[in-house]
Amino acid sequence: MNAARPNDADQESTTASAASVFQRQWRTYRKILDSNYMFHREVYGRLRRILIDEAVQPFRFLDIACGDATATSTALTGMKVGAYFGIDLSQPALDLAREAVETLGCPVTLQCRDFVEVLRDWDAPVDVAWIGQSLHHLQLADKLALMRRIRHIVGDHGLFLIWEAISFDGENREAWFRRFEQIRPAFTSLSPEEWDAMAEHTRMADIPETNAQWHRLGDEAGFGRTRQLFVAPHQLSAMYCFST
Repeated sequence: MNAARPNDADQESTTASAASVFQRQWRTYRKILDSNYMFHREVYGRLRRILIDEAVQPFRFLDIACGDATATSTALTGMKVGAYFGIDLSQPALDLAREAVETLGCPVTLQCRDFVEVLRDWDAPVDVAWIGQSLHHLQLADKLALMRRIRHIVGDHGLFLIWEAISFDGENREAWFRRFEQIRPAFTSLSPEEWDAMAEHTRMADIPETNAQWHRLGDEAGFGRTRQLFVAPHQLSAMYCFST
């Protein structure tokens, strides 16, 4: 008998299960993006504008927690991208990202790892670092540590842009989440199961900061200037640019 067969079967089952989970999450994400429920168009439009107006040309772009990179690749289309670096935990997402960014016509490097671990040892210079809806998963001290690391990576002439959860002054996580639940009626294309899965992830993983706290984090990380570029109409998230 081949003792490896049960393990092989288990491995195949695990891989199939992971692929199924990714497909469900990806379909939900596409619905949210295509319907612009979370204002992706406005956010990525501002990202593009900043890159045109302020980034060195050509620029090396670091896409942290890049996912399938569809929104990012659209924002970068037609621009002078010297290199693209993408980091994400999901290999299926990175497989889609590779297809999305190949049209940029620049060297592409993708890493399937936790972005905190990757950036701890990062040694490739970049001109722009971008993270959307993932930095808020970290505790405050970890956010600061990561931002200090990125300050070093982008150097004295680079940009760090984020799109993250924000809370009101004095608002705790539970109150913030209650506000999040109030936007449910707008998500008309999501099934109850899709909404519940997204809401559960949000409740468990999202740690918002106030506008003042994001500014303090920028200062403490060593950035000389912090700008709020956009606040979503539901006031649950905002976009910031940190520069020297």
